[in-house]
Amino acid sequence: MIWVTKLKTTTKLVHLSKQEIYEQNWESCEELKEECFAEVAGQCLQQLLVVACSFSDARWSDGHISQQLTVFDAIVDVLFNIQDLHFNRSGEIAGIANKMVNAFEGVILGTSNDIHGSNESTIHPATDVLIQVLDFFRRNRDMVQPILESGGYNTDPCFDMFNYWLSKLKESAEIMFVEKGQRYIFILNNIYFVFQEKCRPGLLLPNVVGNFDSLIRQYIKSYLDECWVALLIYLDGEYLKKLRRASLDKFTEEFFSICDRQMTWKVRTELKMEMRKEIVKLIVPKYGNFFKALLANPSPRWPSRFKVMWPAKSQKPVYTDRQLEQIIMELFER
Repeated sequence: MIWVTKLKTTTKLVHLSKQEIYEQNWESCEELKEECFAEVAGQCLQQLLVVACSFSDARWSDGHISQQLTVFDAIVDVLFNIQDLHFNRSGEIAGIANKMVNAFEGVILGTSNDIHGSNESTIHPATDVLIQVLDFFRRNRDMVQPILESGGYNTDPCFDMFNYWLSKLKESAEIMFVEKGQRYIFILNNIYFVFQEKCRPGLLLPNVVGNFDSLIRQYIKSYLDECWVALLIYLDGEYLKKLRRASLDKFTEEFFSICDRQMTWKVRTELKMEMRKEIVKLIVPKYGNFFKALLANPSPRWPSRFKVMWPAKSQKPVYTDRQLEQIIMELFER
């Protein structure tokens, strides 16, 4: 972009002019040098700020994120170098940097919810934007943070980006999916997609990585609470005290109903294994305890363990805890 080149070139010329003035062997005080520099470069610096401000004030969309990043890379470089000149408008410089942060937030919130052919594993456009923005702050962290700090602004804008992005995912999930379980899977897929990017050196700061870890745990729990926890009522409490074959049948019926619905849900490979293990950990131990208690306390209607293991044709099949685990480990689309 021609404007990017002009911005950087002008900033370099300003720096050279200051260097030229300060290298003069004047016997006069430093104050005169400052006055000379202000006279020579003051108007040019003001114009640089005007241009930088106009770019940061512009309305950007996710369709132009690459151009926005190119321009903002240049603006950060310009602002940092201007600030290094001890220009007396440092507050304005910090304000422009903060507007850039707000512009990124606007792009994330402005991404479209109309995602054609979407499913649970769809990566939202806001997720792609977030990764590029995080990479922008990784590249420019040493310049952006001191500029923002000089104006008293938040020096960790990634945290705010993270919250705006999550808000956008929730909004889109409610539009795209009827079942809450699908919404949680969709959000988890996107979180995991970003989380994997932490392998890029410096992309995610330690506190951001910690937030992602916590968020993954939170949404897995929400998914389990929504889809699986209700099943435990048939295996625990009063049902365990008053063992009934009917409660086992009811559990089995609802268990397979859930499995049938979710068998085609699309989950990222790495996340898939983790979620299967969490479901197993929640369901299988309690099912195993109930099943063992049922075998140990047969009713007059089915007095032996063999009738539990091999029920009559009129009865529903019974599964061991090991068989149940195998079924869970095949959940979600392959």
